[in-house]
Amino acid sequence: MTPRKPAPAPDGEPVPVRPAAWSALPPFRGKLTGSDQVLLIAGTGGAKSTLAATLTLRTPSLVAIDEKSRLTLPGATVHELPPYQHDRDEPGGGSAYRAALADALRWRPADEGNRIILRPYVLDIEDFEAHDAIYRAIYLRGNTLTWIDEITATGATAQRSQPWLRALSARGRTRGLGLLTLTQAPFGLTPAILRRNATYVIFGPIDPDDTGDIKRAGIDVATELPLRSGLFVVYPKGDRAAYRLHLPIPPELHRWESP
Repeated sequence: MTPRKPAPAPDGEPVPVRPAAWSALPPFRGKLTGSDQVLLIAGTGGAKSTLAATLTLRTPSLVAIDEKSRLTLPGATVHELPPYQHDRDEPGGGSAYRAALADALRWRPADEGNRIILRPYVLDIEDFEAHDAIYRAIYLRGNTLTWIDEITATGATAQRSQPWLRALSARGRTRGLGLLTLTQAPFGLTPAILRRNATYVIFGPIDPDDTGDIKRAGIDVATELPLRSGLFVVYPKGDRAAYRLHLPIPPELHRWESP
């Protein structure tokens, strides 16, 4: 994941309104790698998925967990997962579920691509164990960036997260594993381990009422960001300063629709 250099908006594409407070922030010039952990928080219409698609456009090994069954990405193959079976005698969701995961996440030749979109079965949305099985399979795969399109739809909460999600977050870097976690929920409702281990926390437009538990200097700037503007505020780990980020939509995504 490498932020692109800002460029003029294409003809016919409106230039986003830039609040003065956002423009006054220093620009974000960091380089995001495939083993970083990014937590991206913005309200509905905050362009979270568009930013994620832009950041991961050149990522060769990607697994996106699509709870809305609407995500598409350039060069990615969609895999519909069968229902997860809660069978105490056969851990991991049953043979059909485990086989589907193994097939979706197997390594393919470079010309076939290793960009994967996983779509959990509709009744497995928010199922804690079904998603734990997904995280386990990704952890064993290694060398992969995981895109979680909405963390609150996976069964994880601020107080409870899947054991294999914790493994991804706590020990993933040594296996070449990165996390790109998106949510529209307030900061305090995301799993604590993701907040604690984030290399970067990125905020798009958020509601002023959701800033109470965010102890970050300059967070009020995010409450002034227009929806669908592509404007974000970045907080790198270990740096108390806020940075501005705007990534124009690359040509490959001009006709793309966010989920």
